[in-house]
Amino acid sequence: MNFIWDAALRAAEQGLKKEAMHYTPAEKGSPYYELAFDYLNRRGIGEDAVPVNALYRFSAIFQYLLHPDVRYLLEKDKEEFIQKAFDCIMHILCEIDLHHGITRQECYVRKLRQELLDGVFGKEAAAVVRDLDREGQLAVAEELLHTMKCGSSLQGFSHAFRRLFPKGILYQSRLTPNELYAYLDEPKLQAREAEWQLFCRLFLPLDFSVRVFWQVHFGIIGLDGTMKDKIALF
Repeated sequence: MNFIWDAALRAAEQGLKKEAMHYTPAEKGSPYYELAFDYLNRRGIGEDAVPVNALYRFSAIFQYLLHPDVRYLLEKDKEEFIQKAFDCIMHILCEIDLHHGITRQECYVRKLRQELLDGVFGKEAAAVVRDLDREGQLAVAEELLHTMKCGSSLQGFSHAFRRLFPKGILYQSRLTPNELYAYLDEPKLQAREAEWQLFCRLFLPLDFSVRVFWQVHFGIIGLDGTMKDKIALF
């Protein structure tokens, strides 16, 4: 780790919220590194404050505030104020770093992810999305944004299905085109079933119906691979 944004991303991977992190001016910092941990190859964020050499990139902001002569003349309560002000400013600069260079679409996706987590799409949806990892949450938000922009369709449903259930197979009835059959090559667990129900509520077009088969594939006449061992009947 070398930058404050890198520390924030590592903290997120560990399940720590950004507001739980604290930055502090480094007592002994290297002119070649922004973070001033005890050893260079550190990969995790602990409970202690993150030491930062603020002069590495932000000398224009901190060169006076953190100057030794200035801090020496301060009273104790003002020194505490500097510590808190430093932490707040670093959080703002970190947010700027994290948002630097992202596209408008990515901003929309992040906003939708947060709305899903906040319960804008319902408490049940929020509970399911919270159990997903960050990549899964962003995948749901991206597919939801596509549906909101292009409308609900079989093509959009199929694309979301392939992304969120990569081991599954989706079939369309020849006799009744608006009837779909989904095979999921995995056991029917409660958490996964909740994800499936949310997926259908978000992406399945209103004029379509889908029947799901878990773990055991149904038999299809003419396809020998589906007509042996255990098969599901319907």
